[in-house]
Amino acid sequence: MTRKIQFLFVLFFSLSLSTVMLAQDDNPDFSNLKYSAQPKHMWEVGLHAGHFMVIGDVLPRPSWGAGLHVRRAIDYAWSIRLDGQYGIALGLEPRNAGAAGGHATANKVLKKMGYGNGNAWYPNYKMEYLGLSLQGVWSLNTFNFKQQIKKYNWYVLGGAGINSYKTFYDAQNGSTAYDFSTIGANLDPNDSRPDRRTIASDLRSLLDGDYETRAEVARGRRSGNGEPNDRGQINPTATAGFGLAYRISNRINLALEHQATVTFGNEGDLLDGYRWRTTEDLTQFRDVVNYTNLRLNINLGDKDKKSEPLWWVSPMDLLAEDLAAVKARPELDLTDTDGDGIIDMLDQEKDTPAGCPVDTRGIVLDSDGDGVTDCKDKEPHSPPGYKVDGDGVASVPAPPDPMTEADVNKIVDAKMASIPRGGTTVVNKADWFLPMIHYDLNKYSIKNTEYGKLHNVATVLQKNPDIRVVVSGYTDKTAGNCYNDVLSYNRAQAAIDYLTSKYGISRSRLILNWGGENTTLVPTEGRSLMNRRVEFSVATSQSDMGRPDCGVGSAGSGGTNYSGNKEAGY
Repeated sequence: MTRKIQFLFVLFFSLSLSTVMLAQDDNPDFSNLKYSAQPKHMWEVGLHAGHFMVIGDVLPRPSWGAGLHVRRAIDYAWSIRLDGQYGIALGLEPRNAGAAGGHATANKVLKKMGYGNGNAWYPNYKMEYLGLSLQGVWSLNTFNFKQQIKKYNWYVLGGAGINSYKTFYDAQNGSTAYDFSTIGANLDPNDSRPDRRTIASDLRSLLDGDYETRAEVARGRRSGNGEPNDRGQINPTATAGFGLAYRISNRINLALEHQATVTFGNEGDLLDGYRWRTTEDLTQFRDVVNYTNLRLNINLGDKDKKSEPLWWVSPMDLLAEDLAAVKARPELDLTDTDGDGIIDMLDQEKDTPAGCPVDTRGIVLDSDGDGVTDCKDKEPHSPPGYKVDGDGVASVPAPPDPMTEADVNKIVDAKMASIPRGGTTVVNKADWFLPMIHYDLNKYSIKNTEYGKLHNVATVLQKNPDIRVVVSGYTDKTAGNCYNDVLSYNRAQAAIDYLTSKYGISRSRLILNWGGENTTLVPTEGRSLMNRRVEFSVATSQSDMGRPDCGVGSAGSGGTNYSGNKEAGY
């Protein structure tokens, strides 16, 4: 039976893979189409819960499981799903293992506790299960074109994954083994269903439900002695199933699904804790996990830009929408009632006077917007802002007398006379513009490209001996605030040192200020050449700012270690 299941599983996936490959090989090149052959679509996430049980050597009892999944469409028929589940399975067998031996004697855990040697054992277990599988899901009604959006979706699934589980027996009543000698007296559980129900009821009353004993495990894997440090084995699995989903809205759908999972490896027949048929023979079948569950599925994505997952959408949607749009178009009518060159279908003014020019909407032109159409306007391009008469002619007042050279000189002389002479005031046009200079990252040395700008600053100072200039240093935001304060101080100091040493400018005429990273020209948190600068401005009442005292010993360097194009500031 195991070989048959494996063969069917391999055959199922081989056929699936060949179908996808053939479909890909047969597809023509759609790269030149204006739209994709399938729309952008949403992801699905789901929560599920339901009845969880193991079909094996022990009759199952009602149990539960839960989990979640993520699903994504590959095309309209196929999708892939990552499914995780947690479950607890219970089992209780009303037919005992026999007082003389049987599989209770072959089971090392039970034999060690004294079962099977004069003390009959009634198989019971509790199994804690954790599984993860990657599944292929095939929608069966994909090519049902009766509805663009389906209300129901039948599907089948198959996949492979892993699991880990722990199984326990309820084998001790406190610290001693149970005495099952009073169970099943004068009853025949093999041939009588009522007797089996009676025995099961008596067992539930007797057992305390602690499940304190770790069940038997495969030889060579774990001790199986119930020690707390026994950990679960990771086992390969195969899953198959089917389901039916019902669409509630474009966001939510409900699904009823059943899955069957087979575990491979040495642990495959020990999910229920039992694998012995007799003291010599093992059972022939692996334990199968069955999970019947209800799923709440939610579609994630922008519903205005993406369709629902493709298993809900008809492959004919795009074609149907295009055909509907074509059918909704009005028939082409070339009638032009007013003869203005714009057909009536597009003409917003169908009674244009003959000979009047119109715009592309068929409305008579009024080029200057004075309320008089061009075909009646004697001045089609009147100057704006003036009243016009009935013929569209603007009433423009006569211009004032032109200004003479003497008038201009008088204004300039009056302006210059109003500027007070003093130690901090500009008195020459040469200093109306003072440039700024820029620095390399983490440098305060003067760049070659900035010498010409400093020459301009020195020229202003030399031609205006009565003014003083504020030299203000700044940085970008690529370091800490205290570090940047010191670096901006160093940059201002370097510019002052250059002006005093190169051009002989008195130090008393230069006022050092710094601003660190708090005043940026470019609003960015990263590197910016424009923010790494020193600005020059005519002083009013400023005074020297001392070196920042914030705990930084040094900031930046005065060397010329460039990378990239040094003239571009990189």
